[in-house]
Amino acid sequence: MKIKKIFYSTLTLAFAGMTLISCNDFLDKMPDNRATIDTDDEAISLLTSAYPENDYMMVGEFMSDNVDDYGANNPYTDRFIDQVYHWQDVTEDDSESPEEFWQASYKAIANANQALASIEEMGANKSEKLSRAKGEALLCRAYNHFMLTNMFCKNYNDTTSNKDLGIPYMEAPETTLYPKYSRGTVAEDYEKIETDLLEGLSLVAMPTTKCQNTISMSRQPTPLPAVSICTTRNGTKSSSMLICC
Repeated sequence: MKIKKIFYSTLTLAFAGMTLISCNDFLDKMPDNRATIDTDDEAISLLTSAYPENDYMMVGEFMSDNVDDYGANNPYTDRFIDQVYHWQDVTEDDSESPEEFWQASYKAIANANQALASIEEMGANKSEKLSRAKGEALLCRAYNHFMLTNMFCKNYNDTTSNKDLGIPYMEAPETTLYPKYSRGTVAEDYEKIETDLLEGLSLVAMPTTKCQNTISMSRQPTPLPAVSICTTRNGTKSSSMLICC
């Protein structure tokens, strides 16, 4: 009887040990399959995902005056195009829908933020390569927020933009489940966009030229985003501000 008790106790301890090892292995894994970034090249390669996979061109074109309504008998339209053309809430699924663009842009922003966090952890100033990668990540974050602000908010206006609702400006990787974000205002979004742009431009060392009425960042042949940003002399952000990749 005593031998049986010793055997059962040993078996129980062995099982408990195996359970703890398995549990530790499980807990060591990222809960959302997020990649572990611990080298310069891994952080830089993450930037290839900091550009949106979906674009706004189809929606922007059909919402513009470049398109005419040929009536209900037009064989080259569908419900999605009709909703976009008439500036209605889009309920149809499409790879170029506003919802898809929203999701793709925030996914790109999340990747830019993860790259920035990893670069800062490794030391952004330890090499020119990492410093330029940080600049590119900041430009990507600014670009995506700029496009989202222009697609889903009112145009910048000196009188109302400090009250007009903006979009959530994400500046760090998500580390909690279902985090809450506030929208802020259009003016606040532009302030953050400009901050990211100017820091990013300084890190990728793009030359600047001064004009009489504007400060313009000249475009250069480069694999990084080509950025053009204009501000009026008194510092007021203009709704015609342009960022191009």
